[in-house]
Parts: sequence; structure tokens; C-alpha cells
Amino acid sequence: MTDHPYFMLIVEDEPAIREGLLNTMKSWGTKQPDIWQFAAAESGVEGLEIARSRPVDFLICDIRMPGMSGIEMLEKLRREDCDTPAILLTGYAEFEYARKALTLGVVNYLLKPVDQLQLIAAVEEALEKRNIGARRQRETDSPAMRHETIRKALAYIAERLADPKFTLKELADHVHLNANYLSVLFKENTGLTFSDYLTRQRLNLAKRLLIGTDKKIYAVAEEAGFSSAKYFIKVFRDIEGVTPKDFRASRNAGAFRDDGKPQGAEGVRP
Repeated sequence: MTDHPYFMLIVEDEPAIREGLLNTMKSWGTKQPDIWQFAAAESGVEGLEIARSRPVDFLICDIRMPGMSGIEMLEKLRREDCDTPAILLTGYAEFEYARKALTLGVVNYLLKPVDQLQLIAAVEEALEKRNIGARRQRETDSPAMRHETIRKALAYIAERLADPKFTLKELADHVHLNANYLSVLFKENTGLTFSDYLTRQRLNLAKRLLIGTDKKIYAVAEEAGFSSAKYFIKVFRDIEGVTPKDFRASRNAGAFRDDGKPQGAEGVRP
């Protein structure tokens, strides 16, 4: 049994259809024992809560649901850097839905009532394209492969620190893993989320620059990969308890002020 079974979430507000979809996928999953886990949600709100609480490797979702539509749920997940592949279901052949689905990276768009064989074929095609559940990815469950994957991930993060737009998805693509799976693997091996680790590494780089150079605060922020000096100062203060300027002054006796002059230079005769 793998340490990290893949997780498929079905989101459908109609009970009979939801139960039918879940039973169909569970039956399909028996062909791959211990590889897949399945769960169902009765609304977009519940589906979103589940997706935020644990990595979801594949999503089957109805579009029209009360409270929050499948499209709205996917939009929220995408904004949170979740790239889980999804198949959308609808009883309406509406072009606008299909167009919106494509912008959200939906891998297929099926009309209800969905034939069981059609659904399974669509799921298998999507999984094959994304290499989810394939033997190559499951091999990362071995300790040696986990170590190598994390080693490559950390090295690539170090290369990309200065890029403020660097994302978990880009890292996952680099190490050839699903982003949700990598997120779990990363946390288990480093003790930190990808976002927390990235921020800490950027702060470490910033501190070296503050101590070892006379670069202005905005230049340090840019070189360390922060999107703006204002954001850099806020993050630095929140985590270190002092501003970058105060940190520099306390750690470097010969520190330079933002105007480029050494501390204590006033009143010194040439």
C-alpha cells in the first residue's frame, strides 16, 4: 500500500447522482487497490472546505449548484494556487460554461446524465495526460526517491528565489509531480509548507544582503524575491520582530544607512 493514496473528490448537489458517481468511481478504483481514496461533497462550499483541508488529486464537479457553483469553487481554488485537474458536469450545453471551464484548466466537460463508461474513459484519459496514478509517480513513495525529489526541489527553489512570481506549480512541474502531492511530500520532509519555506529562504538571503552589502532596502527586497519593498518590510518585521533597517544597524557595526553614508559619519572631520 502506498503511504499517500491519491484522493478524488466528487461534488454534486443531487443525492442520487452524487451516490451514482461515487459508486462508479469506487468500482473503478477496485482495479487499483490502495491507490485511490474517494469522497463526495453535496455543495460547492463543502467541496471547497475539503479541498482546503487536504490535497485533492482529481475533481469531478457539477456546475450548477445552490450557494456556490462548480465554476465559482474552481475559481477560488485556482486563486489559491491549486491546479487540481477537474471534470465538470452539467445538464446544460451552454457555450459560456464551456468557455469559462477552459480558462480554469478543466480537462473535460460532460453533459448529464453521464454514462458510466463515458465518465470512466474521461477520467482515465485525464489521469494519463497528467501522469496521475502512474507508476513513475508512485515510485516517489520510496524513501530514496522522496529524498531525491526534495533535494531537487530545494535546489530549484534556491535558483528561483529572486523571482517573486515563482509558484508551487512551477516547482511541481520541475520535479514532475502533481502540485498537491508535492505539497504534502514537501511538508513531511521539511516541516514547512512550500510558501513558508520560500519566505524563510528569501528572508535569509535578505539578511545576508543587509549585513554584507550597502544596498538600499528596496534593492535588497527585489534581489531577495519580494514583490515590493513595502511587503518585504512587513514580512521582515512580522517574522524577525524588527525592521530591515534596524536589523542592519544592530547586526553590523559598520552598517550603511539608506543614504549610503556610514553610521556616525556626521561631525567627523575629513
